[in-house]
Amino acid sequence: MAEQRPGSIAFRLSRSAAVMVCLAGAACTFTTNGTNPGTLTVRMPGTLPPVTTPPQRSAAPPPSGTFAGVGTLSNSVGSGCRRQIPIGHFVVTGSRVRFQGFRGTIQPDTYLEMQAGSRFVYGYFDGGRFVGHYWQPHPDCTYDLVLDHVG
Repeated sequence: MAEQRPGSIAFRLSRSAAVMVCLAGAACTFTTNGTNPGTLTVRMPGTLPPVTTPPQRSAAPPPSGTFAGVGTLSNSVGSGCRRQIPIGHFVVTGSRVRFQGFRGTIQPDTYLEMQAGSRFVYGYFDGGRFVGHYWQPHPDCTYDLVLDHVG
C-alpha cells in the first residue's frame, strides 16, 4: 500500500482492475512504472487533490498587485480538460486575494485556499510567485499553477 493522504485511499491493482474501479468511481488516478501492477489512488468525495508542499525556507509574503500565469493540466479523470488555462487578474491586496468568483485570505505560512462553487485554488506564495493548483470536479481536472507578480 502506498502513502495515504487525507481523503484518499491507495491500492495496488492490475491495470484492468484499476479501469473497473475508475469506471465505478469518479475521482481516481492510476500510476505504474510498466513493470509492477501499479497504484490506484481514489479520492474521497469532497476532498482536494494533494496540496503543494510548503517552501523549504521561510517564504516571503507576496507583494500587493496583480499576478498572472498559466495552469498546466496535471490530472484529468475525464475528458473535456484543456491542456493549459490562462490565469490573469489574480489580485493580492495585503493578505486578501481575489480571482474571478474566488476570495481568500493568505495564511501566515503563505498558504492560500479559495473556493468558488465547487472549484478550488490552493497553494503557497513565495514573494512574487504563487505555486499551487486549480481543481474543478466537472469535468474532473487538476491544473498546476505558476503565477508571477506582474504589477
